[in-house]
Amino acid sequence: MPLLVVPLGPEDSDRLTLAEFDALVARTRILFETPEHPLMKRLASYGREVVAGTDAIDPAAEDAAAVLDPRSPRLPELVKQGAEITTGVGVAPDPLTAAHGAYLVRSGARALVSLAMVMARLRSRDGCPWDQQQTHRSLRIHLLEESHEVLDAIDRDQLGGELQEELGDLLLQVAFHAQLAADDDRFDLAGVADRIVVKLIERHPHVFGDTSVADADEVVRNWEAIKKKEKVERSEAFDGIPSSLPALLAAYKVQKRAAALGFQPTESESMSRVAAALEGGVSIGDALFWLVALARSRGIDPEGALREATAEFRAAYETR
Repeated sequence: MPLLVVPLGPEDSDRLTLAEFDALVARTRILFETPEHPLMKRLASYGREVVAGTDAIDPAAEDAAAVLDPRSPRLPELVKQGAEITTGVGVAPDPLTAAHGAYLVRSGARALVSLAMVMARLRSRDGCPWDQQQTHRSLRIHLLEESHEVLDAIDRDQLGGELQEELGDLLLQVAFHAQLAADDDRFDLAGVADRIVVKLIERHPHVFGDTSVADADEVVRNWEAIKKKEKVERSEAFDGIPSSLPALLAAYKVQKRAAALGFQPTESESMSRVAAALEGGVSIGDALFWLVALARSRGIDPEGALREATAEFRAAYETR
């Protein structure tokens, strides 16, 4: 049997599943990366040979298992060398994905399950009157506000605790909408997560399949091609672009979709159209539209660029 790798830190010993424990007991030798791991004595009591120390972990070991820290850089390498891996909970599309995500599995599963349980309680008969009254429509403003607060934290470079808190507030909105759907037996938080996992795997064939790519640009082209196949049911070229998008972002999305229909203005053409709109008094709207095209031709996100310029202007005036 190939080496079995179990990513499990000392603090996570109580999160080992019964199936994982049985798999460990089925091996004659258990190799531990961390000395004095709480599982060592338990497994030794089953008559298994227990060895501690990083040097003891040999990918070619027969009838053996290795218990490593979930963040160990050796996990991916061991898997690449043929070792099996188990993460207890969570289904990875392949062993290498399990190795790279092992540090998230047990703590992440616990936290997300706790969130789902809290939301179920809040919406229950024994829950909160305000939460019980909410609908998908009534929560729209909160979803919008929380999204903007995440953006604000990023714009102000508050990338630690504040961003963590704001992302939590945004995640709450996802969990809330999922619970509303679960109450009506439409879908639940697990279904939401499952659907995006499938989408991510399907849209990354260069990671989870046999497709080869030369660079990030080719990744984007493949992504758009796969999206196009998924959206064959669209009857109009611009179906699926939300009407609630800010005007600048809406223009960017429309132009991006139109590019597949032949809309590919050059940088010089876009600049000429901007100048013509301003000089001829056509409309500020036309000038803004072609500024978006100019930004796209330079590979610039116009929404982000304007946000950054506005923040710099604000900061300059606040110091006066």
